[in-house]
Amino acid sequence: MDLKKRFFLYGFGFAIGALVVLFIWNKKDASFDYMPDARVLKNIQSKTVKTSNSAYLILIAHQIDSLSLSNMIKNGDVDFKKSNTETKPCKTYWINTSFNEEKWSLIIQNCDSIATIQKVIKE
Repeated sequence: MDLKKRFFLYGFGFAIGALVVLFIWNKKDASFDYMPDARVLKNIQSKTVKTSNSAYLILIAHQIDSLSLSNMIKNGDVDFKKSNTETKPCKTYWINTSFNEEKWSLIIQNCDSIATIQKVIKE
């Protein structure tokens, strides 16, 4: 078997295998959240998210609804330098995000079953 035929058969098999894997992963809705930033955000999103009274007033004043707030958390970046991850039982995370091309910071207290937004800061 000559070299061209081997490359053709290898490429054909590789393409079929890639399509099968792509089809299976699309059905499973798999996500790969291995970085600390992504794991924290996914953990917060999996819980019931509540807001403190002061945070709620700021969100209402700037017309940020629950869907926008969820997107802000999902697309945010955790600032571990400002976060307090040593407290027990609830850790506090500082999340930098944006909404309507404005920069915002959310301070979220992440407990076992509830995540509470303590402060909302417009920067």
